[in-house]
Amino acid sequence: MIDDDDEPRGLAATLRARSGVIIGAIGMVAWIALLWAMFGDVL
Repeated sequence: MIDDDDEPRGLAATLRARSGVIIGAIGMVAWIALLWAMFGDVL
């Protein structure tokens, strides 16, 4: 029989578990890039 109690393994399971962190990090990088593009000459 297959045990469903153990933690899922593999890259796909890790990405699913950390998708909020990954999306947040990408969003923050995109936001910083947008601010840099708009106000780069002032900064």
